[in-house]
Amino acid sequence: MIKGTDLYAGIIVLLATGCTPVEKIAFHDLSSGYYKLKTPENQPSKVYVNVYDDSIYVYKTIDEGKQISVDTSAHRGVSISSIRKGDPFYGSCFVKNSADIDLTTVLLKYRPARGGVPNQLNANLNAAIYVGFRKDYYKMVTKDSPLHEKNTFCSHAGFDFGLFAGFGITQINPTVTNDNVSQEYDGIIFQKGIGLFFTLERMSVGIVLGFDNLMDGNKSVWLYNQKPYLGLSLGIANF
Repeated sequence: MIKGTDLYAGIIVLLATGCTPVEKIAFHDLSSGYYKLKTPENQPSKVYVNVYDDSIYVYKTIDEGKQISVDTSAHRGVSISSIRKGDPFYGSCFVKNSADIDLTTVLLKYRPARGGVPNQLNANLNAAIYVGFRKDYYKMVTKDSPLHEKNTFCSHAGFDFGLFAGFGITQINPTVTNDNVSQEYDGIIFQKGIGLFFTLERMSVGIVLGFDNLMDGNKSVWLYNQKPYLGLSLGIANF
């Protein structure tokens, strides 16, 4: 019999290597690319940001109808930690819209009462690929240290909405099958659904609406087969 921990590890390896290279799974740090720049003094503008270590080089862009090009003759570079009041990037925010591919797991599943079985809160091993659309905010925040020295850093928050699908295990026993199954075992399920995620720095949590399919002959008697549940999910590609 396959142990739950072995199955969980196998699912993660399969999803990470079979669907997309590990380094392509989204880590949502500030990276080089196109952003909308919002500053306290100016109207939002489209810019290209080149990130190098602790420094950013911000280029203006030229709208050419269906294409946007980078104006390499007009840019400004600055170390993020050295941004102070009076700097053009003081209190600024870089906003980015993008597609998102992540690994996720549903930590808790709330299943409504069904077939005489009360409400359940399940915590079973599972992993899934999540695909969605996200909006990230990178804000330059300046704070005083205990030594009264000012330091600026890039704070990150984001939101995304999309679909997930993957595999996991669930407890199969007489209670959840209306006594149609006499034995108890860990059944393998295919899970899918939609989710809304919030990201703060490297922590990504979400609320999902999901559906599970039992992948064996007892699916027709399992009370929760293809029935909706609410779940608390955690993005696991950010660590």
